[in-house]
Amino acid sequence: MKSSSNKRFTAQASLYFTLNILAFIAVLPVKATVTLLPQYADDMVLQRDKPNNVQGYSDKPETIEIYMDGVKLHAAEVQEGPWSLTLPAQTAGGPHKLGIRTSSQWIELNNVLFGDIWLASGQSNMEYTLGTLGSDYEAEIRSVDFDQIRQFRVERNAAYSGPLAAIANGHWTIAKGKDLQEFSAVGYFFAKHVYAHTGIPIAIINNAFAGARIQAWMSESALTAYPNEVRLLKRNKEPYNIEQLRQLDETRYQQWQEKLAFEDLGFQHNWFTENFDDSQWAQLTVPGFWTSQGQEAFSGSMWFRRTFWVTAEQANKAANLVLGRIVDQDEVYVNGAQVGSTRYQYPQRIYSLTPGLLKTGLNQITVRVVSHRSDGQAGFVPSKPYHLRFNNSLIPLGGLWRYRVGHRMNTPIPSPAFKINEQPSGLYNAMLAPLANTQLKGVIWYQGESNAEAPMVYRRLFPAMITQWRALFSQPTLPFLYVQLANYMAAQTDPSIAGWANIRAAQANGLTLDNTAMITAIDLGEWNDIHPKNKAAVGQRLAFAALKEVYNKPGFSYQGPVLTCAERVSDFEIRVHSESSQLELSNPDDKVQGFAISENDIDYQWVEGELEPTSIILHVKDANKIKTITYAWQSNPNRANLTNNNRLPAYPAKLPVKHRCNTGVE
Repeated sequence: MKSSSNKRFTAQASLYFTLNILAFIAVLPVKATVTLLPQYADDMVLQRDKPNNVQGYSDKPETIEIYMDGVKLHAAEVQEGPWSLTLPAQTAGGPHKLGIRTSSQWIELNNVLFGDIWLASGQSNMEYTLGTLGSDYEAEIRSVDFDQIRQFRVERNAAYSGPLAAIANGHWTIAKGKDLQEFSAVGYFFAKHVYAHTGIPIAIINNAFAGARIQAWMSESALTAYPNEVRLLKRNKEPYNIEQLRQLDETRYQQWQEKLAFEDLGFQHNWFTENFDDSQWAQLTVPGFWTSQGQEAFSGSMWFRRTFWVTAEQANKAANLVLGRIVDQDEVYVNGAQVGSTRYQYPQRIYSLTPGLLKTGLNQITVRVVSHRSDGQAGFVPSKPYHLRFNNSLIPLGGLWRYRVGHRMNTPIPSPAFKINEQPSGLYNAMLAPLANTQLKGVIWYQGESNAEAPMVYRRLFPAMITQWRALFSQPTLPFLYVQLANYMAAQTDPSIAGWANIRAAQANGLTLDNTAMITAIDLGEWNDIHPKNKAAVGQRLAFAALKEVYNKPGFSYQGPVLTCAERVSDFEIRVHSESSQLELSNPDDKVQGFAISENDIDYQWVEGELEPTSIILHVKDANKIKTITYAWQSNPNRANLTNNNRLPAYPAKLPVKHRCNTGVE
């Protein structure tokens, strides 16, 4: 039996041992945890021939070493917080392994390339992906395997209190397989052509945001001369204000939708069911706007129904229901089952039908269309596809449909008080400024639709934004290539209605800066779609601009004719001069179209022209009275047929008529 003194000794020894262990642990150095920013990851591309920054965060002071393919390139002591180390310039190529070593970590990045990085920014037509519903790039996606073409997609985000230190998130993808579906379509085709003619790995930083105003991509300091933007900047710095506005928007939207649904006769009487008797309903043609078929414009719901015949073979297969575009909102039912819905007008309507939903014989489709406004068109957008598509067959759905009003609302749907993509500096702070240390080869830009209502403001903002971006990336001559907006909306018979011509002119003002290039897309759009499908030609034209202006490759053309000066050459003739391009017509059998003349710069009338190699003769009644001529000066200049020998369209132009053009080029 142990004595009490022995017990005390044992307890004291145990306590002494424990205290010494704790003291020893306390003096052990605590290891730092180092992380990299999201853009530094497997499959990344870094800019060739320039030192690159590698950036991250450390929660304690630490020594960091950078290795490439097992060779140490750099080492430095970093403090707690953000860190940035410089990787020496490397020639184009790869793949390489990049290693980050600390006292307790080894971070390895695989399949790293050095090549050219192009920032692809703007709004939805740049964000539009190869996999967008309704796009025509399925064959491209199935067949392509380009390890040397990559994309880093910056996650959508906004910040209002100032620039963030890091983007919220992002990921690298390689141009092959299903990953291609995520690529910016314009960015991909740009990269494809640049790579094909240079052999240099090409990376696209997809940094676009649908619906973005240009103000969202500019810093606070760049907007101080614009009182409305200053007011919004001040308001948005209080998170409470933003949350309050968002809640208000959501509440008002939900209340409007719920009231419409509650009052809607279609829901009260189950108009969507398969066996509902609609035989007494009137008929309208689909596709088509009901406002173009004798029905008044209103905000509220209109229901459409029709039957279609399905064979026994088709009934057992999956199918896609293709309903073009619908203004503004829709819910779609097949044989009483809801198969899809879309809340706004721009997306293509393509809804999947699972095997078993269709039946042999007659089937029923019902579409509830919701018009948000009482002052515009509503219904099924014309000249879009409307059919049921199987692997090897189609069932057309155009023609007469039964229709009936569900409910007319007393007020249009409330306009949002806060749109994330329209707030000044929000996208600059969260998606652009955090990339400031990224080395770039250049920028490609496709934006302007959201600023089309204020072209004179855009005219000042656009060059200012380019200058500011160059300062942000510390590259004062950073190449900036951009897209002049495509043709859109129904063509006007009155040449006095300029529409989008003015925003295109504002875009052209970016050319006052060096190292800029503008391609036009006035021949690549669709009158009934703000998101035209032909992104391949847009990307190719941007690529040819880069190959000529940035890579100094001969033989590439991206510009159509530039009309430079108009002069009176007789009492009945005005000569319009063109710069540098051999003039042709898109249809050689036509006369020159797309020109209009005005005596007061307000009222215009069409005039035909006669083609000469580098100029056009306009025949007029009294040349001395004509003050201004325009060419392709409409939202959708469908008459314009002037091209060069590379089939590139002439740029829109608005020119004063002069007594003399000195050389034909100004």
